[in-house]
Amino acid sequence: MSWVDSHCHLDHKAFADDLTHVLQQAMQAGIDKFIVPGTAFHAWEQQQALEQKYPNIYLAYGIHPWFCDLHTEEHLQQLDDLLNHAVAVGECGLDLSPNKPDIKTQIYWFEAQLDLADKHALPVIIHSVQAHHVVVDLLAKHPGLHGVVHGFTGNIQQAQAFIERGFHIGIGTRLIKAASDKTKSLLTKLPLEHILLETDAPDGLGKDARNEPKELIVVANIVAKLGGHNTEDVLHLCSQHAKDLLKL
Repeated sequence: MSWVDSHCHLDHKAFADDLTHVLQQAMQAGIDKFIVPGTAFHAWEQQQALEQKYPNIYLAYGIHPWFCDLHTEEHLQQLDDLLNHAVAVGECGLDLSPNKPDIKTQIYWFEAQLDLADKHALPVIIHSVQAHHVVVDLLAKHPGLHGVVHGFTGNIQQAQAFIERGFHIGIGTRLIKAASDKTKSLLTKLPLEHILLETDAPDGLGKDARNEPKELIVVANIVAKLGGHNTEDVLHLCSQHAKDLLKL
């Protein structure tokens, strides 16, 4: 068994006291590779410390749309340097929900990171909330890019638009708490070859519960049930897609 949690924020303060135990529990369940995406410049150093301590943690570096207005061109140059030692660019993208940085600012930082992904020939980990059509249009300017749309909550038509651009669909732990009818419908139609499994730990189970990578098994169970698959096949195939995409 060698499963991949394709998106988990193990640098979060929620894991400050017991990360070794959290990883041990995940590995006992067969999850032995963990992709930790970046969100902002102030977290990049902590990410590096994790990678040095845990050989099965792999890093992406990026500027999350929530925090893009905190950054300067100097941070973009720092990101450029860090990407020489990364498996992906991200987490980056667009979020059009209320009380986020203005759309022009988000687009500027997202496009800057797509340019860096082109430069470094790296896949992109995308955050897209209420912005799928805009994200797809921006990706059209970068036809050589590929990656994953993390925590996807759209419908099958929106998923297909990303798949046609060379992107996988990230399916995560929010299914455990409450899968919407739209997501259930999506998973009855979405082929396994286009899915990556993730937890988004410590988020994903509501504000009062800490999520952990071991919950990836539950995600796989739900994907299997809705799609009419065997759970072992879901874990194997979706993990292999992550390994291929990220060159693990």
